[in-house]
Amino acid sequence: MASPSEVVLLTGADGFTGKHLAPRLRAEGKRVFGLTRTAPGVDEVQAELSDGDAVATAVAKVAPDIVIHLAGITTAMHPDVPEIYSVNAVGTANLLAALAAGAKAPQQVIIASSATVYAPPSGDAPIAEDHPRQPAHHYGASKLATEEIARLYANKLPIIVTRPFNYTGAGQTGDFIVRKIVRHFQEGAREIRLGELQLDRDFSDVEDVVEAYVRLTRVSTDYTVVNLCSGIPVHLADIVPTLVEITGQPMTVIRDERFVRGGEPRVIRGSTERLHSLIGAFPRRPFRTTLEKMVRG
Repeated sequence: MASPSEVVLLTGADGFTGKHLAPRLRAEGKRVFGLTRTAPGVDEVQAELSDGDAVATAVAKVAPDIVIHLAGITTAMHPDVPEIYSVNAVGTANLLAALAAGAKAPQQVIIASSATVYAPPSGDAPIAEDHPRQPAHHYGASKLATEEIARLYANKLPIIVTRPFNYTGAGQTGDFIVRKIVRHFQEGAREIRLGELQLDRDFSDVEDVVEAYVRLTRVSTDYTVVNLCSGIPVHLADIVPTLVEITGQPMTVIRDERFVRGGEPRVIRGSTERLHSLIGAFPRRPFRTTLEKMVRG
């Protein structure tokens, strides 16, 4: 178990992933402080990421040993393009600048990027970290910018950049595809409108992503970038039938061209090779188990 003296600054502690990660870190014996935009509660500090002075004050107050930076705009559908860059890129720059200038250097900084930085794959092979980067939207471009900002601090801070692929689980909100489908079952709907489903995508359970983050806090390494993925593709067309089996509730799928994006790769899955070399392999939750937990709420 980690020493109770280890202090973690967790941005995005009140988000989907953070709400799962914070208690796990505390169970490891770490003292976790969440960075919040609103009035701080117990074990929280307040700062707007786009406010460099406020971020510096929060960092100085916490004096973290470990920093896990999850906060940011998390969807490509976000309507305010300048805000995407202000929060994701400028916010990361402010945080890293404060950490580099602080009186106490953290022993580890983990920055969440995204697999959306990658160019589309040309085949079915898993995407490794050296795959070309070519984001298709502003969200992906903002995450690529955060990576470049992090690289500039690589000689000052011990940084691990993660590139999460799709993940889901209990407590997820928003209109992400799995959450959308599950919500229809929870609400007793009898039909759902979806786009192209003859696609395979890499999905992880949020608890498996949390396990990876916890294990990464124990890793000592030079600047590195690592995928967070299962390496196991899920066929999107199988999700509704699986939920029908789980719930016993019929559901008619209606193809809606509004949700179809042309030119999508048939298969997108990540390579787990580097991740496993850093933290070891661990048992993954079956995707059906994830769906069962989500349906139960």
